[in-house]
Amino acid sequence: MTGAITAVAAVGIGGAVIASQGARSAANAQQRAADAATAEQARQYDQTRADFAPWRQAGQTALTALADPNKNFMASPDYAFTKAQGMRGIESSAAARGGAFSGNALRALDQFNSDLASTQFGNWWNRQAGLAGIGQQATGSTAAAGQNAANNISNNMLAAGDARASGIIGSANAWRGALNSFGNYAAYGGFGH
Repeated sequence: MTGAITAVAAVGIGGAVIASQGARSAANAQQRAADAATAEQARQYDQTRADFAPWRQAGQTALTALADPNKNFMASPDYAFTKAQGMRGIESSAAARGGAFSGNALRALDQFNSDLASTQFGNWWNRQAGLAGIGQQATGSTAAAGQNAANNISNNMLAAGDARASGIIGSANAWRGALNSFGNYAAYGGFGH
């Protein structure tokens, strides 16, 4: 009878060990998969953020320029170049006629500068606003990618926790099943006969 008891115990314990190890192995595989998914999601978000960085920076630069338009418009390369070329043309024309410092030349310069500022300011403003809008869109896209990554990473973490819990429960159930089988065998007289 001792041989039968030993066989029942060995089968029960062996089955519990195999089931317990299988449950833990499956949980570990799920954990590794969730960790790999989390790492890939984080990597992709970092790449997306880096890809949008130049657009966000351009938008920030334009927004900063719009914050002080009087100073930044006058210092813009397109305004400075157009102004320098226009003034040079008026001065050359006046000098060719022998009236470089005449009242007509000074009025022409004043009128040119006034017209230049009024026509060029709107163009400058629209270009800066367009760049600021591109930056705003890039920032929104980056934020959406970040939220998506956070949601996916959270889901991965929950899945990893579920896998870990399932492994623990599976292992416990395997041992409980072995003990129940052993107990049932004893309760029904398997050890007394």
